Amino acid sequence: QFEDFGNSTAFKLLNMTRDRFNTFNDDIQGTACVALGGIMSSLKVEKTPSKLADHKIVFLGAGEAGCGIGSLIAYAISKEDGITIEEARKNIWFIDSKGLITASRDQAKKLPHHKQEFAHDASAFEGPLDNLLDVIKAIKPTMLIGVSATPNAFTKKVCEYMAEINEVPIIFALSNPTHKCECSAQQAYDWTGGKCIFASGSPFGTITSHGKSFEPGQGNNAYIFPGLALGVIAAEAKKIPESLFYETAVCLANLVTGEDYARGSVYPPLEKIRHVSLEIAKQVAESCFKLGLARAKQPDEIEAWIRSKVTDFDY
Repeated sequence: QFEDFGNSTAFKLLNMTRDRFNTFNDDIQGTACVALGGIMSSLKVEKTPSKLADHKIVFLGAGEAGCGIGSLIAYAISKEDGITIEEARKNIWFIDSKGLITASRDQAKKLPHHKQEFAHDASAFEGPLDNLLDVIKAIKPTMLIGVSATPNAFTKKVCEYMAEINEVPIIFALSNPTHKCECSAQQAYDWTGGKCIFASGSPFGTITSHGKSFEPGQGNNAYIFPGLALGVIAAEAKKIPESLFYETAVCLANLVTGEDYARGSVYPPLEKIRHVSLEIAKQVAESCFKLGLARAKQPDEIEAWIRSKVTDFDY
């Protein structure tokens, strides 16, 4: 696992190593995995489009985290709907410091490769597209994801408009620490009439808004890397393909209970992280054996085998 490299270096190193070594980048792939897990559990909420392909998604921020999430979402849509990755990307849009990333911008000045994949034709949209509110009015997204480290970027007008065009707007303000978050949980609930699905990169505790209490989930990479690493190490995986991150996200989403949804969270409680990690490790190891990635001998009882690999510090 590696992280904390600059954008261009991180993507370059990942592309150099992903098919050769048993490694992954936590900023790109770990963040993508935990975000996709939260998104997939959001699809189970009533009045939310239940298919990922039916969503329009706008990202604020087009660095490692944002493009990593966008790429894994596109992979998930491609896998679930049987379409090409290129087609799966068409409803995923990015805004960077210069505005909406479009095909015309890529032609005028070559964009970095990780942005080129999401540079769509925006000729059908009228007016300027250089700020978030204009973009969401043009695209009308069902989902807004912040990975920009720009505090207060999700303004009252932005959140109100998301609530106006969606029965249940999905708003993920994933930048951390708290002072860099695009909006607070309190703001998101207050400005959407308490009807949004909210997750963040920083913890916010219990929120009261519009007569209801919420305990929004935190999209913490700690949900992902312990279990993923345990699974690939136990199976002695040759490499970690995109499919394993997808399987991990599905596993995480399936661990969200009715009780979690009732408190306003699309993630399991972090207090259950040990259980979450074991379930993810089991799923990852099973996938490694199924895909022919494992070099270890497949055990008869995979859960007991995984548990035998875990050190217990209680004595």
